[in-house]
Amino acid sequence: MHRPWHKIPGHRGLFSAVVAIMLVCIGIPSVCIADETPQPVSFEATDGVALRGHLFGKGGTGVILGHMYPADQKSWFPIAKKLAAKGYLAMTFDFRGYGESSGVKVIAEIDRDLEGAYRFLEPKVKKIFLAGASMGGTAAIRVAAKNPTAGVVSLSAPLAFRGLDAREAIGKIEIPCLFVAAEADGSFAAAAKEFAKAVKSEDLLLLIVPGTEHGTRMFGGPMGDKVEEAFFGFLAQH
Repeated sequence: MHRPWHKIPGHRGLFSAVVAIMLVCIGIPSVCIADETPQPVSFEATDGVALRGHLFGKGGTGVILGHMYPADQKSWFPIAKKLAAKGYLAMTFDFRGYGESSGVKVIAEIDRDLEGAYRFLEPKVKKIFLAGASMGGTAAIRVAAKNPTAGVVSLSAPLAFRGLDAREAIGKIEIPCLFVAAEADGSFAAAAKEFAKAVKSEDLLLLIVPGTEHGTRMFGGPMGDKVEEAFFGFLAQH
């Protein structure tokens, strides 16, 4: 005859432990492994290309993270986890032709991917920041120029790249902006300065750090702490 767990000799402690773990997970979700795991999501670019990404954390403020050309959304995972720990809802995704997303790599059209991510996240939060590394930053400027956005973070973004051009869009932006680049990283420091001059916002920060690191690689470089401090400080202030 089957005997209930709580009556089986030697299992009372195990049963109590299982119940205790369940109660902890219900009461404090942050300690549960399931809640720490990024949530896979699917959405479409504005021209219908099927894209895939991940949501990290919970909160009323969303931060969409666009990756750079030689990387994919995983390059943003360490920062996305830190954003989640600070109470933000962070979203990473693969541009068309990258990683988990469909389509082919057409860089001139990746702003459509970022705008699709924006439309996906918009109903879930009260406000959205757009952050992008290299071409992701160029796309962020283009999308922010025509969608309500709390602020833009651009890491090593070029003025234009393979048909993706933000030189006209930057002049339409009147929201808080943070432009970051490494001084010896080719022409990207000069591009950051050009963006800072052209933007209409009076609330902007321009950070040029020593080194050659590009995009999200700056977080892991010698000036990583300073870049990270500027990144999270900017979000916190706006």
